[in-house]
Amino acid sequence: MSWNQLTIDVPDDLIDAVVGVVSADGVAGVWETHAPRIGLTRLVLYFTPRSNLDKVETTVRSIFQRADRPAPSISRAVVEECDWTEEWKKSYTSFPIADSFFVIPSWENSICPNDRLPIRIDPGQAFGTGTHETTQMTMDCLERWVERSQIVLDVGTGSGILAIASRLLGAKRVLACDIDAIAVQVARANIVRNAEADVYAFCGSLDAVSNDSVDLLLANLTADLIMGLFPEFERVLRMHGIAILSGILREQDEDIRETVALHHFNVFEEITQGEWLALIVEKHGG
Repeated sequence: MSWNQLTIDVPDDLIDAVVGVVSADGVAGVWETHAPRIGLTRLVLYFTPRSNLDKVETTVRSIFQRADRPAPSISRAVVEECDWTEEWKKSYTSFPIADSFFVIPSWENSICPNDRLPIRIDPGQAFGTGTHETTQMTMDCLERWVERSQIVLDVGTGSGILAIASRLLGAKRVLACDIDAIAVQVARANIVRNAEADVYAFCGSLDAVSNDSVDLLLANLTADLIMGLFPEFERVLRMHGIAILSGILREQDEDIRETVALHHFNVFEEITQGEWLALIVEKHGG
């Protein structure tokens, strides 16, 4: 099978916006590599032969225009099928994240620094390599908010990296859910890989979680999903429970805050990284 390939040099602060819009346009794969200039990342995007590349290019150019950046040069090519998983693994290597952790791909033999906790991950087809800004912000927040007596719920766990980190930080018990059965298989394998007891991954959503049973809730999703799930967040969290909300674009800040207030939560803290926003909120019950 052949694939349509688009190659674009993107300013680092626009990468997430570009990846977001091409994801909506059905991108089959995204490859990040070094661009010829500092401050740029080369994105190599793969689409099926039926994809509307003219529409994709127009959408990408509009992002540059709104950000008041020069129009990008976009090159096209047709490439043949290869083992994308093995190609991707070549660029995914060990790295530190937050103050406490060191992520090690499962196929590497890297040694973890003595002052960090290792997390061995094979993300497979699930979200959660640890490289995305939204995951990095959530990990930063976890270090400040996980306590030993807590029950933690990781909503949309993906690879399970946040659930594993929560247990490593001392959470009493961690529940991890995802509606994607493949993601749950990946998460379970990573949980076993990290030899963590008291971390349980299940396929499903919050309707399987009891009322007022969670102390700390993690939601590294999208703003739309977070707003739609907020009644369930309110239901499962105990009074004065904390939710870490990530995956929110900074331009969606006002909408998220309205939802937070509507469901009787207070905003404790906000952090930003690039185009992304994370909020720490507390359930106060009105």
